Amino acid sequence: MTEKMAAPGEALMARMASGDVAAFEELMRAYGGAAHRYAYRIFRDRHIAEDVSQELFLKLYRNASRYEPAGKFTTYFYKVLNNLCLDTLRRMNRKSLPDFQSFENPVLDGMPEPLERSAPDANARNAEERRLVREAIAKLPPAQRQVIVLRELEELKYREIADVLDLSLNEVKVLIHRGRKALLKILQRSPLFEGTES
Repeated sequence: MTEKMAAPGEALMARMASGDVAAFEELMRAYGGAAHRYAYRIFRDRHIAEDVSQELFLKLYRNASRYEPAGKFTTYFYKVLNNLCLDTLRRMNRKSLPDFQSFENPVLDGMPEPLERSAPDANARNAEERRLVREAIAKLPPAQRQVIVLRELEELKYREIADVLDLSLNEVKVLIHRGRKALLKILQRSPLFEGTES
């Protein structure tokens, strides 16, 4: 499925470069959900996420003739999207990135295993865990938040994150390591670790 999604991005950019408006609509259908999801996790506002998504596709269309597929299309896609999000944040005079909507990946290494509970208790526990993780992510420095969301939520590879954020591979590894460590430290002071040994 991912392999199928990556190829059309490059092909659609080539078609858009030759003025194919239908390719623009196809690109929006193929990648619109991913754009909106990422922007919503940054801004937590559906209207801003929609505006940023629309601006992204217009920018991709305008710059299609300059697009050179040096790497994966998704890397280029997230790089342009991330830059638009940062520009929007600057325009809004935000000093830090807001909280994220969800953190749906498996619980971080080092966190306690969930207790055996009945289904309603387990659902309540899972909702509480997600809330606590969102609050913890909100306390991370912006650079660490960016890499955590790109790695853990968007599941980009380290090299792709480096390309998206214009960082070296080593800088990305360091930021992810520090982000995970800081996140775990914050979470260790939360109710998630109550009743566990220090």
